[in-house]
Amino acid sequence: MAHLADLHIGSFLHGLEEYAGAPEIDPHAAPYEALRAAADRILTGGYDAVLVAGDVFDRRHSDSHALAAFQEILGAFHESGLPTVVVSGNHDAETPLPRKLLLPPSVRWPAADAPETVVWPDLGIAVHGQSVGDPDETRDLAAGYPRRIPRTVNIGLLHTSLHGAWSRRICAPTSVRTLADSGYDYWALGHVHHRLVPAIGLDAAYAGNTHGRGPAEAGGRGFAELLIEDGGRIEVREVHTAPVRYETLHLPHGAVTEAGIRAQLAAVAPSAPSGAVVWTVHGPTDPDLLHLARELAGPQSMICAGPGTGATPVNRH
Repeated sequence: MAHLADLHIGSFLHGLEEYAGAPEIDPHAAPYEALRAAADRILTGGYDAVLVAGDVFDRRHSDSHALAAFQEILGAFHESGLPTVVVSGNHDAETPLPRKLLLPPSVRWPAADAPETVVWPDLGIAVHGQSVGDPDETRDLAAGYPRRIPRTVNIGLLHTSLHGAWSRRICAPTSVRTLADSGYDYWALGHVHHRLVPAIGLDAAYAGNTHGRGPAEAGGRGFAELLIEDGGRIEVREVHTAPVRYETLHLPHGAVTEAGIRAQLAAVAPSAPSGAVVWTVHGPTDPDLLHLARELAGPQSMICAGPGTGATPVNRH
């Protein structure tokens, strides 16, 4: 099963043009490339179903291209026999695009007024979900989710800022205790753009966004692959889809060696995308170190000197 979130179709790359030596990347194309990469992987990877945890579209975006792109993918999932459940996030609540979609029969998009349960008997799975209808939702939606269905794998699908530690915008806040007390086998979460498990021992994860929207969103981007084992335990694996990966290269004066630069570059290599890796320098931009870093990085990587002191901007979710 695939767990996606924060596709932000219609968004574009922010801030890269401010960095010296930045590559020429179409700022509007990256979200669509990431979306196609995710869809291709799901359609050919032997998946059984798809979950999308909100922010399908970008805030206040109404472009027909974005609508057509997601409509096509939902149609492809349906034709391939992949049942799909999608919930709205706070960005979806600010655009008319979700209401314009023609949902195929195998796609369910729960409303915002109450949680809905979708049961896939052939898979032995029940998905409980509720959309965000207010972009400034402050209610604990998770607290109203139904009780688990016995002898079934129960999954909660929710767009939430949880306790707010990883996002500047509060959205359907809840607690780790509330998620744990549900007894669900897994919570497929959206809103936080970094891949993470909210708490040790909690069967929940943020899938992260499918593409980094700029240097501030560094690290691997893509979706989560869910493997349901005997007994209902779910193993989560990362799948990378971003056409461009952003990383930070630390080059402080007096503490960097060639071996140190090589180690930073090598740590990213196993999960780097087939496209470019954009490294933003953090620290003084010593010309000699920049030259060495660019030489070691190779043709598939770009080393960009950050604006000012090298600090990267922070984006809101």
